[in-house]
Formats: sequence, C-alpha cells, structure tokens
Amino acid sequence: MQNINDTAAAPKNSRAAKTKAKEIFARIIFLICALFSIVAVLGIIGYICYGSIPALREVGVFKFLFGTTWSPDYGHYGILPMIVNSIIVTVGAVVLGGTVGVFTAVFLSYWCPSKFNIKYNGKSAFIRWWVNRINKINLSTVFDQVIKLLAGIPSIIYGLFGLEILVPILADLNSANIGQGILACSILLAVMIVPTVASLAKNAIDAVPQSYYEGALALGNTKAQAVFRAVVPAARSGIMSALILGVGRAMGEAMAVIWVCGNRALFPDGLFSYIRTLTTNIVMEMGYATGIHRSALIATGLVLLIFILLIILSMNLVPKDFKGKRGEKKLSPDKEAEITYKRKGIGSAVLKWAAGVCAFLVAAVLITVVAYIVIKGISGFSWDFFAGDARISVPTFLPAFYATLELIGISLAIALPLGICAAVYLHEYAKQDSKLVKVIRTFIDTLSGIPSIVFGLFGSLLFAPLFGNRCVLAGALTMVLVVLPTVIRSTEESLHAVPMTLREASYGLGASKVRTIFKVVLPSAFPGIATAAILSIGRILGESAALVFTMGTTFVFTGNPANTGSSLTVLLYICANEGFHMEEAYMLALTLLVFSLLLNLIVYFIEKRVKKSHSI
Repeated sequence: MQNINDTAAAPKNSRAAKTKAKEIFARIIFLICALFSIVAVLGIIGYICYGSIPALREVGVFKFLFGTTWSPDYGHYGILPMIVNSIIVTVGAVVLGGTVGVFTAVFLSYWCPSKFNIKYNGKSAFIRWWVNRINKINLSTVFDQVIKLLAGIPSIIYGLFGLEILVPILADLNSANIGQGILACSILLAVMIVPTVASLAKNAIDAVPQSYYEGALALGNTKAQAVFRAVVPAARSGIMSALILGVGRAMGEAMAVIWVCGNRALFPDGLFSYIRTLTTNIVMEMGYATGIHRSALIATGLVLLIFILLIILSMNLVPKDFKGKRGEKKLSPDKEAEITYKRKGIGSAVLKWAAGVCAFLVAAVLITVVAYIVIKGISGFSWDFFAGDARISVPTFLPAFYATLELIGISLAIALPLGICAAVYLHEYAKQDSKLVKVIRTFIDTLSGIPSIVFGLFGSLLFAPLFGNRCVLAGALTMVLVVLPTVIRSTEESLHAVPMTLREASYGLGASKVRTIFKVVLPSAFPGIATAAILSIGRILGESAALVFTMGTTFVFTGNPANTGSSLTVLLYICANEGFHMEEAYMLALTLLVFSLLLNLIVYFIEKRVKKSHSI
C-alpha cells in the first residue's frame, strides 16, 4: 500500500516542482524587466558622460560652463549664453503656460458646464433635432479631449506654426521687424506645456477631499472663494509638481524652438533678440560635428541632462498632501478648518473669470493651430506627393510612411513585452512600500523626464555605431527607451483596475500565480495595455529630435531596417528647414494631425468602454 501511495505522489511532487520552478523563473524575468529602467538611466548618464570627457578635458569644465563665446572654428566652446537663454525662455514659458494651465484646470474641475443648454421653440423638426444633439454633448469631455489633442500634436507642428504665424505677428509689433527671439520661444513653449500643467493640476485639484470645498461653503464663502481659498491651496503640492514637470518639458524642447529662437549664441538684450538654447545648439551642429566639436555638443547635452535630473529630484522632494487619487488626507481637522475659513472679497470672483478666459484661450489656440494646418495642407494637396515614386532629390510620403511603420513595429515589439513584464512585477509581485520598488519607480520617472534630444545623443553614441550607421533599427531601439515609461505606467493602471476577486477565483481553482497572471489578469487588463500601445504609437509618430541622430534624414527607404530612413516628423523637419518644400511640409503636418486625432479618439473610446464595463 505504501508503494502505491508513493507512486501516486511522485507525479504530484514532480508537477509541484515544475510549477515552483516556473514561478521562480517568471519572477526573475519580471524583476529583470523592472530593473531595466535603472540600467537604461545609468547607461544614458554613463554614455553621455563618456562622450563629454574629450571636450571637458580639452577645454576645461570651468571654461566650458562659464565661457561666453561659442565658435568651434576657432576652438571656443563656452556655453554660458546658451544656459542663460535656456533658463530665461523656460521661466517665461512657465509663467505664461503655467498660469494658463492651472487656471484651465480649475475651470475644468469646477466651472466647466456639463452640457449645452440651448433652447429652441421653433417649429422646424430638423433644427430641433440638431439642438437636442448639441445639448447632449458633454462639454467637460470635449475640453478634456482638447487638452489631450494639444498634448498629442507633434512638437515639430508647433514649430512650423510658430515660424509661419507667431513670428510674423511678433515682427509687426516692434520697429526692428524681428519676430524671433525670447518672446517667441516663451510663447511657443508656453502653448506646449499647457496640456501637461493643466492635466496634472486637474488631477491634484480633483484629489482634494470634497469636505474642504463643502466646509468652505458652510462657513459662508462663495463658490469662487471656496475654490481659490480652500481647494487650490490644499492642492498646492500637486500643482507645484505639475509646474516643475512643465519646467522640464520647456527646458528639454528642441525641434519646436529651433525655427523661432534666431540661433545666435549670444546673451539676450531684449525680448526680440536672437538667441540659442542648449537644445537648439545640439540640433543645429550635431549633424556635421567631429572630434572635440562633437564632444562639446555631447557635453552640452550632459549639462542639459543635469538640469533635468535636478528638476526631477526637486519634484520628488515636493511634499505630498494627499495619497494618490482617492484623496486620503494627511492634514489634521484643525488645519482643514484653518484653510477653509477665509474672509470674503472680490479677488476670487476675478480669478473665476480668469479661469474661464484661460480655458477659452486654450480652446482658441487649438482651433487656430488645427485650422491653419488644415487650410495650408489642403491648399497644397498633391497626389504626386502621396503616391509618387521615391527620388533622392524630391521628398515623397510613402518612403517615410513605410519607415515609420517599421519603426513603430520594431519599437513596440520590444517595448510592450518589456514594459508589461515590468508592470507585472511592480503590481503583482513586489511589496509596494519596499525600497526596491521606490527606487525602480524613481528611475522610471527619471527615464520619462529625460529630453528626447538626450535620447538622440545616447542612441547616436551606442546604437548607431552598433549597426555601423544611422538606421531604422538604431532609431527603434532609441524609441524603446522613450516609450517604456508610458507602457509601464499604463499597464500598471490597467492591472490595478482588475478586480482582486478574479485572482482569488483563479487561485481557488488551483491555478498558479503565473498562470493566473497570463490567463486571467493580463486578458482582463487588455484594454489598458491597448491604450499603452496606442499612446506609444502617438509618441513615436510625434518624435523627431531623437530620430534625427539615430534613424537618418534621407528621402528614400529601401525596406531594410539596417538602412537609413526618415520618419514622417523628420521628413517634415527636413522639408520645412530647407524652405524649398513648404507645401510638402504642410501636407505632412496635416497627415500627422489626422493621425494624432485618430489615436486620441481610439484611446477615448477604449477608456469609455472600460468605464462602462466597470460600472455594470
């Protein structure tokens, strides 16, 4: 009898051992993927530092940082004017864009009407039908999509808009007829950071417990006073984080400002003086630089990277008043009463109207940008451009489109498994309060904050030499690093939305943890993973700075990923930068705008379907 039991138990023990081995192996794979962000950040810092050594050794660190002359032909490599210029335009952008973004967030949270309220008493059934349809539109949803569409527009389109519209308008405002310079850069960057600031500030405002707002009203405050004297101060840490992220976005932007800054490495002497920033200096000269000159440009990227890392560190040091989106407060009841009791005045009413004006400006900017690109793109439409054969001297759509598709395919084939596995480890295996998880999340945030121009420098130092030249593969590997934080965050959010009861039911049926993850959790989280993929596609479509140095700038594409090829955004930059193919540039801008709109709509309908399924 004992022998029979031993024989029956042997297969069970064998299966248990295999299951345990699979669990250990899967956990190790997930952990390695989660640690990849740390390796990526350290690798970027290491390679940029290594590439900077020749210039810093030749020129000297002090002379490089505080030198006032940049003239590579004569061996002068001082970047102090470009540091000053970068700081000035960043401050200007944050003052303008940060203010508009915060006020827009307040408007969206408290004053944006949910629906139109158009009344029609006429007899026309057709007009009545349209009025009813319009009244059913959710305005808060529309404004939310406006913010997302502004964020999704490629930066190169903003640069084209600034060159063709903003610069001529500003040139008419001064006697010297100069439109480029500090003011143009600040306004353009302000427009670009508004979506970032507005969306994050809105999350911070929505996270404030409702009792703050209701308590202020109970003490006799008006709605405006309750919002601006109780809710907004309570959300100050989240708003500050949004502004800090806006600083990093403005500081690291390159392609949008290269056409509106004037590109002179001099100290500014007015709002309309030509300047050059750290990022534009790299873009302008990296294509032909060699030797010490090239190393000096990489060192410029190192200075920019240090600035961004300091900005990210300062964001992490901002104290958090609330824990996450559920609004769990750390403030005491006495403190709550202190910030809700305020005297009355007209200041809050003025701020209320300012919030409405800022929201209107955001919508007006989007309409203006979209309308301008649509009109210019349609007026210059040509079938020869979209269906013509690829020739070296003439840019056409199809080679760039094929190269972009190949770029997206290779990037997602690597980034999605890597990011999903990292998210699985962080959410399903790791203890949320462990030091390792905190370190991994810090490096993920750092990776997401690194400017794309720095990714481009890193790719040109590592991936391009690896394949012998700039090529689609080098660009794809670079874009893996760019979109990885997006994949991890979106997947983690989708995993968090999966009910714990599904996991418990799977465990109750005898399934192992890894089998539960692959058979139950990940399929349930598929809408969120699909959203991550779509957001990554949008980021790849809109990227240009990271691809100029890694993928190439040729008009032709052979189909081989080991060869050079321009993406759609890079081709747009080439066409507009040369000035000989402006019609082609506008057609490309319109195409990218349509792609951006379609991707935003897909994400919207996926999120809507997920919310509907969760509410059932």
